Amino acid sequence: HVTAIGHSYGSLTVGTAAKESGGIPGVDDVILLGSPGVDAQKATELGVGKEHVFVGAADNDPVTHLPTKDEVALGWITGGPVGLRTGRDLFDIGNDDLYFGKDPASAAFGAQRFEVDDGPRMIRDMGLFDAHSQYFDPAKDQASATNIANIVGGRPEGIVREKHR
Repeated sequence: HVTAIGHSYGSLTVGTAAKESGGIPGVDDVILLGSPGVDAQKATELGVGKEHVFVGAADNDPVTHLPTKDEVALGWITGGPVGLRTGRDLFDIGNDDLYFGKDPASAAFGAQRFEVDDGPRMIRDMGLFDAHSQYFDPAKDQASATNIANIVGGRPEGIVREKHR
């Protein structure tokens, strides 16, 4: 049982490779963690079937909430993050799009989202980017580590699923 795992921009690398003709040879499952997007709009584009694409995305992981390319420009025009939020409301820009495609944790993407600990909030908990770096650490995120082990071990029945964004 072979699983391709991509964390952060590594998920973009896995997604880009999986989209190529022939995909990633020999891969049964794909795991995307803390993803800024995978240059795809649907899990079906990754060549293993959407039931074999798994996503872990902590709610307090800022990388999983990067703005779209349009929002980056809008943020510069409207004065940064506050202007960006205002622009999202004014121009009705979809929040399941990320800089590198559809949010893999969204229902529109269609992957299997699994439970992870949300981690500390950036400012209020002074966690900064800690939520982005805990997916593989059982001491900080036992749910994620257990789910990853079940996927890699070919035991999908043991995965605890989470609702899509």
